[in-house]
Amino acid sequence: MKVIFDIGANNGLNGLAFAILNPTTKVFSFEPNPTLKKTILKNKKIFEKSLKITLKNFFFIQKAVSNKKEKTFFYITKNDATSSLLKPKKRLNKFWTENKDTSIKSISSWIKVKKKIRIETIKLKDFCKDNQISKISYIHCDTQGNDLKVFEGLDSYRKIVKEGVLESAVKPKLSLYNKSTTFQNIKKKFIKWGYKIESINEFHKNNPERNIYFSNKNF
Repeated sequence: MKVIFDIGANNGLNGLAFAILNPTTKVFSFEPNPTLKKTILKNKKIFEKSLKITLKNFFFIQKAVSNKKEKTFFYITKNDATSSLLKPKKRLNKFWTENKDTSIKSISSWIKVKKKIRIETIKLKDFCKDNQISKISYIHCDTQGNDLKVFEGLDSYRKIVKEGVLESAVKPKLSLYNKSTTFQNIKKKFIKWGYKIESINEFHKNNPERNIYFSNKNF
């Protein structure tokens, strides 16, 4: 089975777009925040009604993805988009707190923890095995600092990933979370796994976080 993974789906818009543009591919959107389930399914209905289609290839999975299967905490922040398995730093670099760009400065309030909940994480290796997945056409990964662990959890299934995108802060001191993925570690792991970084793009001007687009050399 050929699939697309949207890890850290938030409002589901990326996964829904993938499903619309790739009707013959199954799209699995993973999001552990229980309050977002209603949002994702609502957005699905909006797309289906406006486009007069039924997205039979879109599947919502209310799970967090990491490099091990365990019960742990998930931190829900004031802005759902910044919620994470990783605990936000109590004291951020002044780049965030004193920035003249309000769109950047506002993030320091977004990541304040509203509540933490107990959840169970899964590994993509187990998910792929259970669902007999033979090819991962694309991975869109946005887990707020935990992205590299998502790929570690693929284990041998990393070789069937064709391409994708994940994110990381350029410098560790500018990360928003404790024990966050670092850009240097991503580069080291990608070399080991046979992944090639195709491009590194800004979210928007002056933001230290980057979208890292990659492809699998074996493809």
